[in-house]
Amino acid sequence: MKQVILLISICMLCACKVQQPMNSGRFAEDVRKDVPFKVNSFAQVANQADVYTFKCDNVIALLPDYEVNADGVVMGYRTTFAPSGEKQQATVIWRNIVINHKAKRVLCIDRLLKDGKTFGYVYVLQAETKEYSDEHTYHFDVSDHRLMLVVSNAIEYKAELSVTTLNTLQQ
Repeated sequence: MKQVILLISICMLCACKVQQPMNSGRFAEDVRKDVPFKVNSFAQVANQADVYTFKCDNVIALLPDYEVNADGVVMGYRTTFAPSGEKQQATVIWRNIVINHKAKRVLCIDRLLKDGKTFGYVYVLQAETKEYSDEHTYHFDVSDHRLMLVVSNAIEYKAELSVTTLNTLQQ
């Protein structure tokens, strides 16, 4: 009897320490909640666990943090002299950076226009935490402002898909 109780106690102790991996649907929903505007569709890009695509039925009025041209050149947009009320052109990508310190996540949201509708990509940089731990997480806190240079290099590397899509639209 004592052996059975001991065995059950050990099993319960082990079960408490095992972290269940987060399923991709729940992670995608958490990422979608961080997007600062309403989207009509949100889905993972095939074979890329940290890239999502979204679509909206209208133009989003949110000003960008950056503007990316067809050559992939990133220009700062939110400056002292940023124009107010300017509308996005179909020849550029409007980029916003969203930092969720609580979840230790950084989103790079690239918005493109086609036929008066907005679509684009969300690139996710997720720090490894108890809740989010798999091969697509970083082993450092991506939301730490002291590591923004490393984070910006990762975003630059990931955002090639947006520039390729923009160039395809302009042909």
